[in-house]
Amino acid sequence: MRPGSRWQPVVGAHLRRGVVVKRARPRVAGHTQIHLPKPPALHMPRLGAAWWRVAGIVVIAGLIGAGGWFVYNSPMFSIRSVEVEGTSALPEQAVLDLADLRGDSVFSPDFEGARERLRALPLVLDVKVSRDWPNGAHITIVERLPWGVWQAAGQTYVIDGEGVILDLPPPAGAPVIVQTDMPAEPLAPGDRVDDGAVAVARELVSTAEQTVGRRVLSLEFSQASGLTAALSGDLRVAFGDAQGYDFKLAALFAVLERAQAEGRTVTRVDLRFGDRVAVQ
Repeated sequence: MRPGSRWQPVVGAHLRRGVVVKRARPRVAGHTQIHLPKPPALHMPRLGAAWWRVAGIVVIAGLIGAGGWFVYNSPMFSIRSVEVEGTSALPEQAVLDLADLRGDSVFSPDFEGARERLRALPLVLDVKVSRDWPNGAHITIVERLPWGVWQAAGQTYVIDGEGVILDLPPPAGAPVIVQTDMPAEPLAPGDRVDDGAVAVARELVSTAEQTVGRRVLSLEFSQASGLTAALSGDLRVAFGDAQGYDFKLAALFAVLERAQAEGRTVTRVDLRFGDRVAVQ
């Protein structure tokens, strides 16, 4: 509209332009209108279909579990035969009885329990247990071998190279270690005597002639002094324990060489205190 012109209603074609006039709702003095939101529509779940799906899953899981239980416990999938290898002194049947593997499931046999039970035998040094598919198991035994003799308190015991007492006869020409004091406890098969003294004795018996030119005549042990060896040429050598054995052997060789060069006779050498070697 131009300034100063009077208002004229829109008629004719102008009405077809879609002019829409909204009529305002009357307001009541002193009142405020509050527009409340419409409550959301409630959708009820279809319980029937959901229940059937859950029930189907439960039934399938139950069938799978029952099938797994049947397979796990079925005699068709149990250990039926056990083969034993490596036994000489041990009876094979004793190994089978102690291992107790027949009837175990092939899927989870108690191999570790069998190993622990067999390792507890005094004659067993090592043991391996493995599957032998489809329904078997294989046991490999490494037995302890007698090496020498340990004498204590008037008793004679056969020992292996680690000092374990064995219930076996001694080998021919076995070295003898005599304990000159009383053992702390009575000895029985499976017990272990001083393994350090046995280790030194083994080395001396096998190498003394090559390393120091003397033969081992006898071996003694006491808890206070450790191992003492009587060597040929009226020589006694106190080694003590196995610690620093290579140094002790080198020191003994040096002492004997020097005594020979000076024309002296050595009857006692104490190697128990490191580089403080005592010579008599």
